[in-house]
Amino acid sequence: VMDPNMSQGSGGVDGNKGARVTAPDEIVSQYAVFNKQQNMHQCTLCNKQCARKQNLLRHIEIMHFPDSFVYECEFCHQQFTKRNKMAEHLAKFHKDRKDYV
Repeated sequence: VMDPNMSQGSGGVDGNKGARVTAPDEIVSQYAVFNKQQNMHQCTLCNKQCARKQNLLRHIEIMHFPDSFVYECEFCHQQFTKRNKMAEHLAKFHKDRKDYV
């Protein structure tokens, strides 16, 4: 289990085409559990609960690992510290790329 104060992770390719990330979802997933009694996904660091796992993973990344991950555009190599900022960049600047769909 990674210390939430550490900023490095293993490299990998994110689920979004055109996106490379220094620390994959497996790192933040370590801090998400499913609470069967309440039918909710729960953060083990602060006990926040979300109905959708993806929302909880975004919470963990933003609140507990701020600016810890680096997302790099595969097309122009611009780097971002937030996944949504890179997604906005891809949609704005690379929407016509055949390999970004």
